[in-house]
Amino acid sequence: MEPQFGDRIRLGVLTGEITPEVVDEVLELTGRAERRRRLLPARAVVYFVLALCLFSSSDSTGPPGYRVVRRTLTEKLRHLPGGLVQRLPTSSALTRARQRLGDKPFQALFERRCGAQATPTTPGAFAFGLRLVAWDGTALDVPDTPENAAAFGFTGRDGTNKSGNPQVRLMALIECGTHAIIDAAFDSIARFSEHKLARRLLASLRPGMLLLADRNFAGHELWGLVEATGCHLAWRIKKNLVLPPLWVLPDGSYVSVMPTPAEGQRLGNARFHGRTPARLPHGHLVRIIDYTVTVRSQDESAQVEKFRLATSLLDHRQAPARQLSQLYHQRWGATRSRTRLSELPALSLIL
Repeated sequence: MEPQFGDRIRLGVLTGEITPEVVDEVLELTGRAERRRRLLPARAVVYFVLALCLFSSSDSTGPPGYRVVRRTLTEKLRHLPGGLVQRLPTSSALTRARQRLGDKPFQALFERRCGAQATPTTPGAFAFGLRLVAWDGTALDVPDTPENAAAFGFTGRDGTNKSGNPQVRLMALIECGTHAIIDAAFDSIARFSEHKLARRLLASLRPGMLLLADRNFAGHELWGLVEATGCHLAWRIKKNLVLPPLWVLPDGSYVSVMPTPAEGQRLGNARFHGRTPARLPHGHLVRIIDYTVTVRSQDESAQVEKFRLATSLLDHRQAPARQLSQLYHQRWGATRSRTRLSELPALSLIL
């Protein structure tokens, strides 16, 4: 029997990590397994969609076309006997195959492969006996169609299109030491903020983790939701937040209260009128670390930036301020994975 296009697809190390057996299992699980032999079997379509993600920078003028990816996948097959290249599927056939497959197999494949991978000996994966994780968001373009515009919207306020293409907002929870993706959530960029999507990741947080996040996430409600999972926090917060010290610790950090929104308003009114609050505010007990970072450019000029961290680790002996401030910047290393977030199988939607 003449080999089919799908019989010859190979994606190197990816095929080793996501074996044909695993792909066949998720196809069976999601009811997408073949009942008859096709030029484009479901397994081949799964690998083709993964290749669309892997080769997303193959064309510097835009996202990869089907022909670009198909040519990359079959580059070593062009001179094989039997006219295999003439049997390559057309772009329209690939489109129909993707529509036939749907997105469920990719969601199942992602759920099977995601998760923490670090061991206690993995560099940069643990601190203070806690597994380091970080979350952050980004935006991804989707094809510019009326359906996608209605479903996902555009970047910009009041309906103003500032992104060109419709976009999805993606939030990912990443293990710092390995850059392994533990969980991810995505939805309309017009209707879902990073805060809303972060709530979908709460179920993947565990006791024994330390979550790093930037200053866009700090807030009383979300802090409480994360703390309720048993996970510890070390988040950058805005410098203009007024958090009076309850007591100062030997390493220069201090303990304060992150007030509820109502308490924050009450305290703000008291400060405006020059009154001293009669009681401690209701809120989360937090430890505050103020520090500066000096950045030197190529011309040796120095720029000093002030940072402020809030953490649920109240014991300065367990987690000294200097180590925490150094640790936070590992988050930058974790979020360098942004450029790879579009490779998530679960995001390979049929759009």
